[in-house]
Amino acid sequence: MFLLLASIFSSCQEKKKHIPITLESFADMADPAYHVDADLLSEGLRHEVMADTDRETPDIQTRRHYLDGGPLVWVTLNGVSAKADTLLAYLATVDSIGFSVERFCYSSLRDDLKRARRLDFAPDKHSRNNINKVYARLEYRLTKAFLRYAEGMRFGFVNPYDAFNRLDVRDSTNAYKSYRSLYDVPTKRPDAKFVAEAFRVMSSDGAAVGAFLSASHPENPLYAQFCRRLRQPLSAPERRLVLCNMERSRWRHGDYPQLHKKRVVVNIPSLHLVATDGDEHLSMRIGLGSLKTKTPLLTSRIKRMDFNPQWIIPKSIIKTSVRHNAGNTAYFESHDYFIRQRSTGKVVDPANVTADMLMSTDYLVIQRGGEGNSLGRIIFRFDNDYSIYLHDTSNRNVFSRNNRSVSHGCIRVEKPYDLAVFMLADKNEALMKKIEYSMTVKYGRHRTEDDDLNTPINRRMMLRSLKVEPQVPLFITYYTLYPDANGTLIGYDDIYGYDPVIYQRIQKYM
Repeated sequence: MFLLLASIFSSCQEKKKHIPITLESFADMADPAYHVDADLLSEGLRHEVMADTDRETPDIQTRRHYLDGGPLVWVTLNGVSAKADTLLAYLATVDSIGFSVERFCYSSLRDDLKRARRLDFAPDKHSRNNINKVYARLEYRLTKAFLRYAEGMRFGFVNPYDAFNRLDVRDSTNAYKSYRSLYDVPTKRPDAKFVAEAFRVMSSDGAAVGAFLSASHPENPLYAQFCRRLRQPLSAPERRLVLCNMERSRWRHGDYPQLHKKRVVVNIPSLHLVATDGDEHLSMRIGLGSLKTKTPLLTSRIKRMDFNPQWIIPKSIIKTSVRHNAGNTAYFESHDYFIRQRSTGKVVDPANVTADMLMSTDYLVIQRGGEGNSLGRIIFRFDNDYSIYLHDTSNRNVFSRNNRSVSHGCIRVEKPYDLAVFMLADKNEALMKKIEYSMTVKYGRHRTEDDDLNTPINRRMMLRSLKVEPQVPLFITYYTLYPDANGTLIGYDDIYGYDPVIYQRIQKYM
């Protein structure tokens, strides 16, 4: 119907500045109600941009496109093409995932499309139903709704990096505030390349729009399970629980436990570790980070098992639990701690060490390996930026407690020997005996007079380290609704209080 060639530019700071549009004139159209005026269409778009106070990422991208001179992508020679109907068909389904269609401009778009196709325009240029204002609304809101739906379904409506990595304050001064990093799962986000592709698709035909929106549906295998649960009769708290976990399953990681035959999954709210290898399932209780020192969410691969490890104590623990004992030799001896200067490798007498020296990067406080070591008799190592691991513990009583949020971030495992055997690709009996011996032999300074000190340690049976080959995928996740070994969804306490963080953000779409 009308050929529109748009060139749009302005600044968010200059609210009165005109957004220029040039288009071919249709002077032979006698009825003024059908006359598309470049200035009025430009003014209508400018009004949509400036009236939009939403601050989600897709909304910002929409405003930027039109203010930076981006072309019209929905209004064409024939008015608004049928690809808008394709988009509306997808928008009509958002109520099935717990959201309101009105947060995607559904009614406005539906009514304006009907008006445009009936040519039901008001001749008064000041009327909201003037052809220029109708087309401006359709152009702007179709773009906004498309980006909201495509990005939300493909990447999640909540950015987990923003939600969780600015949650717990680590240090704070008048001029600076730092936060604990709690989320380090590789998660795809809508980058500039994705946005450019989205606008290319919007400029294409209905088939391309439909294919793009279909491909935006979540790839996590859990998502379909949550959708089915949402269709069941639910109380308000149950519905909220499902919606929060649906959002988690929209975050696109590219890697999921279900893609691996052999894997280890730590779901923090369940306070359990589950190791799976085909039909083999090993489950055990765990202890993990406290509310002040939460265990971060991450994915990695278990690559090595170390036996009777020494523990290099993190500076965060030295700051809270060790430095006030500087110079107290009895304290260091009772905890089996020794101090080593990093630059020289020399062991330093605790009596000569100050609190400042303990906090310095040039000094390490180390706990000797063996019985009584806080890491226990075995540690399972995997790459991460937090110096956290799966490990045994010298305090076995923790596993009898219901509240097992007790560590500084590491994960203590109830059945360390069983987990070590699980890691083996070849369940070699001789190797398994060495693992057992290394984890049970009296070793370290805790050998007492009651032990048979005349029986020397069999060094040939002692293991220091074993590579895990092939490496075993590890997923440290946080689902308050998660399937058990039989696939039944089980609800768990939100021990770190993450559900309200998610729910507050997705409420914007309800």
